Amino acid sequence: MRQFTIRSAGAEPSVLELISETEGGFYVRIVHRHEEWEDVSEEFLAKDLFDTCIRTGYIMELSA
Repeated sequence: MRQFTIRSAGAEPSVLELISETEGGFYVRIVHRHEEWEDVSEEFLAKDLFDTCIRTGYIMELSA
């Protein structure tokens, strides 16, 4: 599963994980880590928006 860091204002890192890919985009899991808890959500991300996030550096792939 590919993982990406999300540029965030907080000290704790947030992570985006690709769950699956469709013709129109990606189903992703977003994990926002806080000091004592995590906020996890699953969303659909259109390919255009995903490409924009990569191009602008808002998300960056973690090395395996």
